[in-house]
Amino acid sequence: MQAQFQTEFLQRYPNFFRSPGMRLVDPDVIPGLLVDDLAPFDQRGIECEDGWFDLIDRLSRACENEIGMLIAKDVPKERWPRVAQIKEKMGGLRFYVNGPLSDELRTLILQVENIDSLCTCERCGAPGKLREGRWRHTHCDNCAATE
Repeated sequence: MQAQFQTEFLQRYPNFFRSPGMRLVDPDVIPGLLVDDLAPFDQRGIECEDGWFDLIDRLSRACENEIGMLIAKDVPKERWPRVAQIKEKMGGLRFYVNGPLSDELRTLILQVENIDSLCTCERCGAPGKLREGRWRHTHCDNCAATE
């Protein structure tokens, strides 16, 4: 994804796309254990084309809204969700998040990954379809013709 679009996400959703830090591991597993929150996103950025901008924006906004609710409940920053990786895989969007998520947010992410991204052109954002070949990609007819 173009750097300007990635910068736009960082500005729009500063809590979700925050700098790496320490993250609290599930307290039911090991109470009080903090781990480094460095993720593939921090090294590679968003690893898909620009056509999925609106899908990523919708998910990022939902994550930022969930963080806003956590802030209102005085939940510490170490317990907030944070971007882990955003990429294309097998023709669909993959949107990985570190940290706890509500069931509603998890359902939305699965909806966008498994349905919406597979009918949206990764290059231009027009209606598209999953195309088989050497590699799987979701493209519209026009973008598929330029491959």
